[in-house]
Amino acid sequence: MSLLEPSYDKVHRGYIIAEGIKNLVPLRLRYHRHFQEMMRYDDRYEEHIRALGLLPFIHMANRGSPHMNPAAITALIDRWRPETHSFHLRTGEMTVTLQDMSMILALPIQGDPLCVNTASDNWHERMCALTGGKCPSDTINSKGEKLRVTAGATFKWIEQNFSACPENASEDEIIIHARVYVWYCWGGDPG
Repeated sequence: MSLLEPSYDKVHRGYIIAEGIKNLVPLRLRYHRHFQEMMRYDDRYEEHIRALGLLPFIHMANRGSPHMNPAAITALIDRWRPETHSFHLRTGEMTVTLQDMSMILALPIQGDPLCVNTASDNWHERMCALTGGKCPSDTINSKGEKLRVTAGATFKWIEQNFSACPENASEDEIIIHARVYVWYCWGGDPG
């Protein structure tokens, strides 16, 4: 008896490759600009980021993405099973745990979460307070439609307003820039 869903198996890349139904090629990985081209790290952020316990993660993010092997990534994707939330390898089943991610990404897994609940009534005002009162206006696309933007700010808006901390910034401004820098590092650049 299999734990896996037979109907899913018929369209899974691993099944298609194993049965020789189609010759699949490795996936093409997408890459965006280097992180430092968009947001510059300032040494004045260090004490504030260290207090959050995120300094190792931020240093890792600043170094940029490691070289990605498309064939290895494709092999892992081919062996991922959503039914069991694990990789099914020749040697057995492997699950990635929260502790694994903590070790890989240098992120603390104890303590309070760093988030603002967007389901609350005043989340937008709280977000604006965290960015020193700077608030993005509603984002409108070329068709005149209001865009739904995560946390109320686009990455482009963050880059335009916080890409570099001014030389003569006050301690409060440095804290705000450090906070937005962590936000940007965590969210990444969607392109």
